[in-house]
Formats: sequence, structure tokens, C-alpha cells
Amino acid sequence: MNDLNDLYYFVLVVKHGGFSPAARATGIEKTLLSRHIAFLEKRIGARLLHRTTRQVSLTEAGQHFYTLSQAVVDGAQTAYESVEHLRREPVGLVRLSCPQVMARTYLSPLMPIYMAKYPKVRLELSAVDREVDLYEERLDIALRARTHIEETAALVAKTLGTVRRILVASPEFLDRVGRPATIKALSAIPTLCLPADVHDGLGRWLLYNAANEEVVLPHTPCLISDDLSMQLDAAINGLGIAMLPEPIAVHSVRAKTLEVLPLWVGPPHLIHLVYPKPKGMLPSVRSVIDYLSLHLPQLILEGTINDETSA
Repeated sequence: MNDLNDLYYFVLVVKHGGFSPAARATGIEKTLLSRHIAFLEKRIGARLLHRTTRQVSLTEAGQHFYTLSQAVVDGAQTAYESVEHLRREPVGLVRLSCPQVMARTYLSPLMPIYMAKYPKVRLELSAVDREVDLYEERLDIALRARTHIEETAALVAKTLGTVRRILVASPEFLDRVGRPATIKALSAIPTLCLPADVHDGLGRWLLYNAANEEVVLPHTPCLISDDLSMQLDAAINGLGIAMLPEPIAVHSVRAKTLEVLPLWVGPPHLIHLVYPKPKGMLPSVRSVIDYLSLHLPQLILEGTINDETSA
């Protein structure tokens, strides 16, 4: 690509009516301006300016070239100013991704308050139950839940809290089938589970007992669904035992429409933000990260189930 600085210097000389006036107005040396214009004329193979001792004027080729050069210079200036505008304060579009359950549980109550505080920021939320590629999908931030955090050189991971998957069922269902005290008894009870928990037609849950010992539970699901809300409703309606994230089940447990089976618990999941390294990060993106880092830990904590809640 040709040197766009030459266009800039050419436009300056024409705007100010000569090399000397342009040099005085901008502080750029007259010889430098003259050299750039000479290079430009040589490169395009046409004279652009008529030069006299008192003034310069445009040739016919120079007039055409000036009109287009002015548009290029103005466009470049607008581009710089638009980025500078984004860097001064939180403004513009921020793209965020998270699983659907986290969008409903965590972001729905938080983001209206954020947007009232930062009215110049627009949010685009992609609520999808799959792993996203921030660069491939042009995302600024991802909110994730994982049993472990994958370290990458290009991304920062910031842990905000921990949630568990807990075993729950309706009290009426447990009154009917009994409250299991052993893995063998638990494996005989109908379950509700995710497709990812089914292997070769048999459900398998990784659980931990009170001694924090790892137990693999084989079970027979009567309902397999990747919709956790559907699993929640099915558990409340007495179809079986579900292993649900605490934030999904907490309100039903507190309302006593679900009962926790306290002898086993699923692996802990780390709730964390993932975003590119902060060098060059726009204030709008930083403001979302800071806001979620401040408010999400408390919301995560409020969604956990303690012994008093499950009693």
C-alpha cells in the first residue's frame, strides 16, 4: 500500500495555500512537506501543483487527486476519533456469552442495574449451552461454569464463586419410594438427567459422599433432557430424582417443594469470567467485567444451599 502520509501532507499544503503557510500552521518543516509532495508526484507520474514563488495552485490532475485525498484523510480522522471516543468512557457494544441457566439466574437481575448505570453501553448476550470461542465468535466476555479452569496464554480466567450439583426430589416422591441411605438404594430409583450423563443407555453420575470419597452412581433415567427447567418441573411433580445446580433448585428447596438428598453431592463447578488479556481493553468491556466481579460473588453465594436451607 502507498504511504498515506503523502496524502495527508498534500491536503495540508492545498488547504493552507502553499508550503510556507502549511509549515507555519502545522509546525512541519517546509522541506519535509516539499519532499513528500515530490515523492507523491513521482509515484503517480503526474504534476499535482503549479508552483510559483508566491503561491501554489492545483493542476487538473491535482484537483481530481485532492478531492479523493481529502475524503481519505477525513475518513482516517473520523476512524481515529471514533476509537478515541470509545476509549474515553464506557460506550458502545459489549458482546457477552453464558449458559442459559446462568443468564436467567445471574444476569437477568444484574444487567438492568448495570445498564442504568452505563446508559451508553449496549449489551449483546448470547445464552447458549455450549463452549464458545471468544475470538472466532467475536465475543468480549464469557461467563462459564467448569469443574476446572482451562489455562490459556491468550485469555484471562477470573473465578467468582463455586456451585454444586445437588440431588433433589419432591417430598411426596421420597415418601413413596423411600429416602435412600445407600448407593444401591439410590441406583434403584428413577432419575432425571442430562444427555451428557448417559452412556450406552445407562445413566452415570459422579458423586461425593460425606467423607468426600468419589462414587460413581449407575442409574436408570426416566427423563433425559438438556433443559434444566424441565428437569426442575419434573422433579417437583414427583417423576424422579434430579441432580441440579444449586441456583436452579434453591428456591424450590426453600419453598419445600423439593427436598435435598444430603448424603451425596455432585462435583463443584467454578463460576468464572473469561476474557482476552486486558492490554488495549475498552472501558465498556472493563466496566462489565468490574461490575460482574463486584456483584456476582454475592449472588452466587445467595444461590447456595446450606444445611438450614435444606432442613
